Amino acid sequence: MTTDDHAPVLDAYLEDDPGQIDEDGSPRRRWRNRSGLVLNGVILLALLLVVATTVWTVRGDDDTDGASTDQTATVDVGAVSATVSASGNVAASSTAEVTFDGEGGTVTAVYVKAGAKVRKGDRLAQVDPTSAQQTLSAARATLTAAQAAYQTTAEGRTAAEVAQDSASVDSAEQSVSSAQLSLTNAEQSYRLSKRQLDAAVRRAEDALASAATPEERSAARTALVQARETRASQLLAARQQISQQREALASARTQLASTRAQVAINAQGATEGELASASSQVTQAQITVAQAEETLAQTTLRAPMAGTVSAVNGEVGENSSTASSASTETTTGFITLTTRALEVTAYVAEADIADVEAGQGAVVTLSATDREVAGTVTHVDTVETVTNNVVEYGVTVRLDERKGVRLGATAQLVVTTGAKEDVTRVSSSALTTIGDRTTATVQHDDGTTESVVVTTGLEGDATTEVLSGLEPGDVVVLPEQEDAGNGGFTFPGGGAGPPGGGLGGVGGP
Repeated sequence: MTTDDHAPVLDAYLEDDPGQIDEDGSPRRRWRNRSGLVLNGVILLALLLVVATTVWTVRGDDDTDGASTDQTATVDVGAVSATVSASGNVAASSTAEVTFDGEGGTVTAVYVKAGAKVRKGDRLAQVDPTSAQQTLSAARATLTAAQAAYQTTAEGRTAAEVAQDSASVDSAEQSVSSAQLSLTNAEQSYRLSKRQLDAAVRRAEDALASAATPEERSAARTALVQARETRASQLLAARQQISQQREALASARTQLASTRAQVAINAQGATEGELASASSQVTQAQITVAQAEETLAQTTLRAPMAGTVSAVNGEVGENSSTASSASTETTTGFITLTTRALEVTAYVAEADIADVEAGQGAVVTLSATDREVAGTVTHVDTVETVTNNVVEYGVTVRLDERKGVRLGATAQLVVTTGAKEDVTRVSSSALTTIGDRTTATVQHDDGTTESVVVTTGLEGDATTEVLSGLEPGDVVVLPEQEDAGNGGFTFPGGGAGPPGGGLGGVGGP
């Protein structure tokens, strides 16, 4: 509204004053009726008061509504728990590719099928043992001849003395033979383990090289790290076993030499050289028999551990060395075994991994059935896995039971990273933290509020432990969420109070 809009109203109270002339020569106007002017001012003032009262009433109602809807929480005593969640798939804790040791041969029997449960040492398959049995028979005959030759060389003494010396030598030789066999077994076991572990590492390297997606590369990289760690630890144990067996063999040989020396002294009827030669022939024959027995034992494939047969990669009539890889591009064992223990490996965000440790309890929920299975964290990766520029760390949880749990099943795991019972606690949403200062707003019985500093302990998923600043029974105000909309009426360009001028332009002369 402009000043001209008010002219018809004001003109009713103005008239020309012939006694006064303006500079432009026109008569100066004066008030015709001052009481009418006062009435006009009253009307305008009343209008302003009505508008201001209406606005303040609306804003006051809004403020009252907002205050009445403030949400509160009560400090109490109870449990506080913190968890970390992730998802993964059920898998066997370890897998072994079992192959025939030695020369192998034509498969004559397969004793297990996929899904069968086996114990350590159970028969899995058999190759033709004919050649090995013949070799063993020949070695035993040679041993018998060597023993007879030794006895003949040692004759000249009484039968009781010869028998006693012979028994002493036999015992010492048997100790050497046993030690030698143990060493041979340890060395063969080392070579077998090395071949299998090297093959596992090569498969993991090939899988990493052929991975096409970031997810496949991540999984392949983790598998490669695990394969290398497994190889290093198992080969170290195998080398230590070989070292122990060598020491035992050296001790047995020392004892044998001492026994032979004593027997040589006792055997006056033969020279020391003759007895030593005859004894050496016996020892060599005994070693040959032990080797033949080992070769025969290798014709039977036995389970190196308890587990479940997950695959049979060959069949009767095939050659054991080619049967396992006949239908696959990668080399596998003749029998694939998985351990009975099951586990879930999931990937946890970098922000949460610091709270996860081996030994913590976990709950694994099978997605298909919503069944919950207890478990324990057994491994936390120290090397990160980056997927889509997100840094994560692998966490492995061993399941406490496997009945009804299928390999490959999708599962959600929740790891309990912290828990406390019977502590003072408050809703986490009632706390405001800026820097290292945490506060809460306490509402008193009379409706007034007070901001207090709170010292916190364990930060749980929904509640936080309170060490000081709040007591059980205190009522705290939950901070309101910011409203993106316009929650109240405001004057254009104005603040919270009534406008300082609004309908200006009309006043004194």
